[in-house]
Formats: sequence, structure tokens, C-alpha cells
Amino acid sequence: MKALLLLLAGALPASNVAQYEELLAKSQFSELEHQILQQSDYKQHGDVLVVYARALIAQQRLEDANTLLNFAVEQFPGNSELNYLAGLSKIRLASNGNVFSAKERAARGVELLQKAVIIKPDHFAARQALIDFYSVAPANAGGDKELALAMTEQLAKENPAQALLAQSRILLNEKKPAEALALLEQMMPDPPNARLLARKAQILNELAEYDAAFDNYKLAAEYATDLTDKYNALYHIGRLAVVADQDAMLGITALQQYLEFYSDSENKTLPWATLRLAQLMYRTGDNFEATLLVGSLTHARVADEEFNLILLSLLSALKAKDAPAVIEQPEAAPEPVEEKQDNGQDQAETIQEI
Repeated sequence: MKALLLLLAGALPASNVAQYEELLAKSQFSELEHQILQQSDYKQHGDVLVVYARALIAQQRLEDANTLLNFAVEQFPGNSELNYLAGLSKIRLASNGNVFSAKERAARGVELLQKAVIIKPDHFAARQALIDFYSVAPANAGGDKELALAMTEQLAKENPAQALLAQSRILLNEKKPAEALALLEQMMPDPPNARLLARKAQILNELAEYDAAFDNYKLAAEYATDLTDKYNALYHIGRLAVVADQDAMLGITALQQYLEFYSDSENKTLPWATLRLAQLMYRTGDNFEATLLVGSLTHARVADEEFNLILLSLLSALKAKDAPAVIEQPEAAPEPVEEKQDNGQDQAETIQEI
């Protein structure tokens, strides 16, 4: 009875939670936090704490997330998602923090991930995070490559797509991108999985196989059922249209959709997306639109030398009376490719799943 009462107390009307989730998906973190904190009883609702914690982790506010989640797992011990997020935040903190507290935090993080899986055996994000931790952590910090492989084999019996994500990630951790690519090509399900397609595109991009990477990002956007997955793929379609001379019109459409979705947000990739769109507009002869886009970046504070060099080059070209139809595009710049974010599992992917 007590568990039932806690469950009932922890639920908000679906419309409220959906609104919070939409703000999270659009990276409108400040507005999301404002709305949650205006709700005086938010700490009594597990589903709200999940969204809030995901937002904090997405912003790399790991200490804040850890504090919130320490409370949350005490308040809602049977919530698998809160246990997963708490474990994830502790492992991230362990990898970034003081060496003397890292081992203890990592061990506690693993315990919480294991608890999430016990509560919900098909919590694949938690299982992926555990596999990734065991495959990359040193043995004296809890790593166990044999256990990671055994867990992957068990996962293959239950969900082949999730197992393929884990297997390819292990190979990437071992600096074997060609083997990871071969595995993905051999085992890709039909119909394909958007995250597997994005993983394949990422590897192809790193191997400088840009035509194939572009095609796979297009498929990833088409098959994506998660908004973050979709718009991440659209961004890379636009990026590759610039740096690898892919279809400019497709790149323009993709970046316009990306910028529209993330307008008025705290998405840190927005300046890059705007600059890439300006480059494509210039390439296709729309100097007016390119000038507007560049103008919107003149006060952007981006601590990236490559970004600022490209911006200055494009500004100069647009101001020149006899600007060429196409400016020389620089080499691929180090803006974020598949997550990075992050995050056990690839960080970007983990954030997308949390």
C-alpha cells in the first residue's frame, strides 16, 4: 500500500510532464528550470525529478544533478529512471573529479545502474552504461572486459539492435573503427535503427568516407523516433554539405529545420549551425540571406578559433564587391559530432537516451 501511495504521489498530469519534456527536447533549460521551480511540490513528483535531472546532466551541471538525484532515489527508490540517472551522474563525476573520491563514486554509480536494471530489466540505457563502464574502466576501478562481453552476449539474446550498439561501442573504445563499421554493415537490422545509422555515419565521417556518412545521416533522420536523434542527424547533414561538398540544398533544408526547432534555446551548437547555413547560402548565391545569418553571429561569443576564422572569412567575402560565387571551404572544424555528448556509453548517445 505504501508503495502504491508513493507511486500515486509521484505522478503529475501527463500534460504537465509533456510540457516539461518538450522544453527539455528543445534545450530550453532556463525556462524548464523556472517552470519546475515554480511548482512548489516538484520534489514530490518522480516524473518531474526525472526531467529536471536530465536537463541538469545535459548542461553538464553534474554536481547539481548529483545533489538532486541523491534526494530523488531516497524519495523514490523504486524508480528505475532515477536510479539510472543517479548512477550516470556519479560515474561522470568520477571520471571528471578528484582521484581520491573517483573510485567510491564510480562504485556507487555502478550499484545504482545495477539497481535500475533490477527494477526494470529492459532499461537498455542502463545496461548500455554498465557495459560501457566495464569495457573502459581500469580493473582497479571496477572495469571488467570479460563481464562487458558477457553482458553484451546476453543483450544479443533479448535485443539485437541494443547489442549491436554495445558491440560497436566496445570496438570504438578499443580504437577499431574499421571493425566497428564492418560489424554495423553486416548486422544492421531491416528496417534500420536510427541510432545504429547515426553510429555508422559517425564512423564513416571519422574515416573520411563523407558520401556514405551523408547518406547514413539522411537515413538516421528519416528513421528517428526521438527528437534529439532526428535533429542531431539533420545538423550533421548540414555540416557535411559544407565541409564535404555534399548536396547544398539538402543541407540548407536540414539546417533550417534544426535552427527552427532550437530557436530561443540554449543549444550550444546553434552558432555553428547558423554559420554553416550562411556558408551554404553564400555557396548557392543567396548573399542577402547569408548576410543576415552572419549578422546574427557578430555578437556571438564562441571560444573556437576555427569558428571565428570562418566567420571573418565569410564576412570579408560578403563585403567584397566582386566576391566569388563560392568561397574556399576550410577543413572540417572540431564542432561536436556524435556525442560526444556522452557519455559507459557514448556521451551524446547517453544523453539522448536519458
